[in-house]
Amino acid sequence: MDFLSFRADLDAAVTRFARDRLAPGIGVHIEDHSFPTRLVAEFGDLGLFGTAYDPAFGGAGLGVRGAALVTEALARVEPSFAAIYICHSAPASLLDRYASAELKEEWLRPANEGRFIGSFGVTEPHGGSDIANIRTRAIEDGDDFVLTGAKVFSTNAGTPPHRFTTVVAVTDPDKGGKGLSTFVVPVGTAGFSFGRRKSKIGWRVADSVELFLDEVRVPKANLIGRRGDGLKQVLTVLSVGRILVAAIGLGLARKALDLARDHGRERKLFGASILEHQGLAFPLADIATEIHAVELMIANAARLADDGIPFRTESSMTKLFASQLALKAATQSIQVHGGYGVFDEHAVAGLLGEAKVLEIVEGTSEMQRMVIARELLR
Repeated sequence: MDFLSFRADLDAAVTRFARDRLAPGIGVHIEDHSFPTRLVAEFGDLGLFGTAYDPAFGGAGLGVRGAALVTEALARVEPSFAAIYICHSAPASLLDRYASAELKEEWLRPANEGRFIGSFGVTEPHGGSDIANIRTRAIEDGDDFVLTGAKVFSTNAGTPPHRFTTVVAVTDPDKGGKGLSTFVVPVGTAGFSFGRRKSKIGWRVADSVELFLDEVRVPKANLIGRRGDGLKQVLTVLSVGRILVAAIGLGLARKALDLARDHGRERKLFGASILEHQGLAFPLADIATEIHAVELMIANAARLADDGIPFRTESSMTKLFASQLALKAATQSIQVHGGYGVFDEHAVAGLLGEAKVLEIVEGTSEMQRMVIARELLR
């Protein structure tokens, strides 16, 4: 499916959902940090969860470029709803790129069609960004693997539409990072359970919980791709995820700029709009310029990913720059709002926490600098 041929229709569909359904319906969920089950179902009914993926399994085939467009449009209304989308995209990308046709038919097709969503089980309590140091074990036993371990920060897990998690585990301990493999673990499997949800400063409507695997038995057919390819798979999926995190940052920065501009035009100081004063106008001009730069960076990184060209460094650069911009834009927009900006009743107040989360997820800013620096020193 040609991307350019469907971009206008995709933009229209996502914008219409964001304007007509998400904008008026998300407020109550933000206030009580609750998962927006009905809105997720409506979004799924539009087939938008499958934007990026293989049409042979119910997707639209628009790749990372299409997913980035969807992400940005959602984030411009509510960044934490966009987080639900991109955190489902991680397990979906893993299946789309590496799984057998049987696994795709069982899990990717219904996910693309909006019948349920998935989550990603990677980060562990002791390890953080150190993927190669994963301790969750998958022991071969007859026709099954038996998984034991724990994961943290698994977004979407334990919510009403959640039906499966993709779990990264050690299958060959003697091979270090090359001994990792990935598995589909269905919700309801004996020994598979979730911790309680906790409120966060950002991604307020996107539940993030712990996963517990106590001798969870899954068939060998649930192995995604080849045994031992887990590290390579996860690094690729995380690189895609960083592009989508950048797209959240872009949407958030645009929202912050819009709010600052609308408020600043109405607010008077010494007989003139406050935006006529360079101290406030010039920082917004810088933000507008950086928004344009991030848009181009996302387009380039997504193109590389879709064309099968190495893109890990570009995705790290894009995520680093976009998350910094999001925090800068949120801070400056609050500054333009003055005292009003710190009250929850104003939309701008919640953007600071949402922006800060982007500097942490899918690898911290420090981790992105490490990736970029290593490439410079090669």
